Amino acid sequence: MSGGTPKYAQAEIERRWLADLSAAGPLDGLPCRTIEDLYIAGTRLRLRRVEDDAGAAVFKFCKKYGGDGFSEPIANLYLAEAEHRVLSGLPGHCVRKRRYAIAGGALDVYGGVPPLAIFEIEFATVAEAAGYRPPAFARAEVTRDPAYSGVALAVSRGRQLSAR
Repeated sequence: MSGGTPKYAQAEIERRWLADLSAAGPLDGLPCRTIEDLYIAGTRLRLRRVEDDAGAAVFKFCKKYGGDGFSEPIANLYLAEAEHRVLSGLPGHCVRKRRYAIAGGALDVYGGVPPLAIFEIEFATVAEAAGYRPPAFARAEVTRDPAYSGVALAVSRGRQLSAR
C-alpha cells in the first residue's frame, strides 16, 4: 500500500503457523473465546462477535487494508449489539473458531474433520516479528499464504450468507 498507514488505522504486525493440536497439549481449562467472523462480500470488511467463557460478548467492525511482510494497516470500530445485528444481514462468508491463549499468542481452532488449528502472535515491531522463534507445536508458517487468510478460511470452512 502506498502512502503509509491510513488515518485511524494501526499497524497489525503478526505471524501465523499451522499448529499440531496433539503437540499443543490439553486445551481444557485454558482461557478461551468463541469468535464468529463475517467477511462481507466484495469488500475488505469483517464483522466480528467475540464471546468469552462467561458469555459476555464484544462486537467489532474491521477493515484490513492489505500489507506486505508481517505488517498490515487495520482499523476497528466497536459496535453495540443492535448495530452488529443490522450489519450481520450483509452478504458474505461466516466462520466460527475457538481462540485459546497459549504460548504468548493465540491458538485458533476451526471446526471440521479434521479440525484446523492456527497459532498466531502479534508483535510491537517488524524486527521483533522477524526474530521470533515459534513454539514446537507450530509447524508450517502461513503468514503470507492467502489460502490461510481469514476470508479464505471463511469460504472453505464456514458458510455463505446471502442478502436477506
